Amino acid sequence: AAEKPVQVVVMDPLALPLSCSCVEGVGQRRYDQLTEHLGQALGRPFKLTFEESLDLALRRMKAKPDFIIGKDAMVRFDAGRLKLQVSPLADLTDRTGGTTQRGAFIVRTNDPAKRLADLSGRAVMLGPVEEAETNQAARAALQQARLAKPAKLDVAGAVDSGALALTDGEVAAAVVPEYLPPLLVGCEKVEAGSVRVLAKTKPVPGVRLFRTDTADDALAKRVLAEVTGLAKRKELLVALESAKGFVKPLGQAAWLDWRGLNRLGQAPTLPSQLPEELKKIWSSKLTGPAVAGPAATAKRVIIPDKSRGGTHDLFRCLDATDGSEVWRLEYEADRELDYSNSPRATPVIHDGLVYLHGALGDLHCVRLDTGEVVWRTNYYREYGGKLLAWGSSSPPLIVGDKLIINPGEPDASVVSLHRKTGKLIWKTPGHAAAYSAFVVGELGGRLQIVGYDSGSLGGWDTATGKRLWQHVPTEGSDFNVTTPLIHEGKLLLATENNATRLHRFLKNGLLDDKPLKANSSLAPDTCSPVIVGDRVFATAYGEMYCLDLKDNLKTLWVAVDDMFFDHSNVIGGNGRVLVWTQSGDLLLLDAAANEFKPLRRLRPFGDGKV
Repeated sequence: AAEKPVQVVVMDPLALPLSCSCVEGVGQRRYDQLTEHLGQALGRPFKLTFEESLDLALRRMKAKPDFIIGKDAMVRFDAGRLKLQVSPLADLTDRTGGTTQRGAFIVRTNDPAKRLADLSGRAVMLGPVEEAETNQAARAALQQARLAKPAKLDVAGAVDSGALALTDGEVAAAVVPEYLPPLLVGCEKVEAGSVRVLAKTKPVPGVRLFRTDTADDALAKRVLAEVTGLAKRKELLVALESAKGFVKPLGQAAWLDWRGLNRLGQAPTLPSQLPEELKKIWSSKLTGPAVAGPAATAKRVIIPDKSRGGTHDLFRCLDATDGSEVWRLEYEADRELDYSNSPRATPVIHDGLVYLHGALGDLHCVRLDTGEVVWRTNYYREYGGKLLAWGSSSPPLIVGDKLIINPGEPDASVVSLHRKTGKLIWKTPGHAAAYSAFVVGELGGRLQIVGYDSGSLGGWDTATGKRLWQHVPTEGSDFNVTTPLIHEGKLLLATENNATRLHRFLKNGLLDDKPLKANSSLAPDTCSPVIVGDRVFATAYGEMYCLDLKDNLKTLWVAVDDMFFDHSNVIGGNGRVLVWTQSGDLLLLDAAANEFKPLRRLRPFGDGKV
């Protein structure tokens, strides 16, 4: 019998069937030549399906895809909705050799705006929600631009809709992929010289080759070897409009904040499976109980530590390749606290700086490369307030050039500092601090900081610090340790006394006090939940829960085990859930499974607690 063809879905918007031939050498990638080469090299037939979305491709196909080629964010977005497991194999280089893409803020040529801040209060159309460079990265750019008034944001339904709305005078600016303006002119959708690029977003991963769980390891290995060996085949480089062909991805080798990017607890590159035994690459000795999480880049790892005897906070910067110490920051911090006086807050790395926060309120901004102190302060000496029984534990929050902290003093409950200088921008009165981390997002049409104080949940205006709303749950206040989770414009809360609830926001940016959905069983004291697909995962008092986000937070399964009694860290991504318990258990779960059945359970450090 003839061997089944290898199924490849192409979603790259610059693939010839998905683009146009209006501009020579752009938007005419010939993936048919690539699969012809792969077929000859592997001795197997390859079948191509071109579609703008994975959903449309699967409707046409009679089999699941083995491989997908498309923009990173779009593939992950579609695969997540369809519960299809994908993992990146290789990045396609563009004509310059780059593997990333940016969003371009475009305005009409005669528009007076000279920088993003000039879009204050004006209408801006972002790209579709599945477009990282024109949506998420664009939102981040606007947040960092320090607009006097938030822009009036709308979201385009298609990649070129924003540009058309701009030329029709419906919006002041639109965000499109940086490759798109010449194509719009070439296809006569936009008049030459009528628009200009005002600014660009930070880069995001570009076009990638993904494997699905349908492709076995042997096939994936052979395909990877072939596509990363194209650099010497000039005809294929021309066909793919690429300088170097495909290259192995550098990976998202960074964990820059508490719970990662946007504090969502997501790691898109989580492995589909763990090996039966983990291989130690390096180790580094610590001196005190290290109770806070690390932050890391591809080169540096920042570890909060404590000196022997507990008299000094100690932050170590280690080389990520071998664990050797690059620099350390050490200062006196000897007041006793329950559960040790070690730093509790995860370091925050941003733009070459790292923010280090100790349990006694000390805050340092230092240079990541050298450890040089740029500025420092202490919450309680500077702003007053009372040290919490278990120490100050909320990691500072970056909002543009603002650094948000929570001294919890009546006249300075929440404070904004300039992140580069430490100078005060605003402070707002309120309640004592809680232990939880703050988050930031556009909710109910308003960019706001969301977090807990000692007795309530609240939202604060990012520009002025004005408190926008206060929510006191029905069962009274909690210890308020877990982190609120922003999901699709809503807020997921999970606390010890009030359990798990999903709230919506009203159009004026206020929280609706009445939850849309609730689950009275999952009530964690310290474990912050994660969402993978349509499911919520967290642990609480000896149990791990999986809830159905679409079905009113209904409990799908619960696992009872002593390893879940103390604190657990839970991370989601790539259809998987990674659980690291205080008892020293490391578990990998299939997020789509309808029962608690770990794909792998390991104890990397033997029988000791971590």
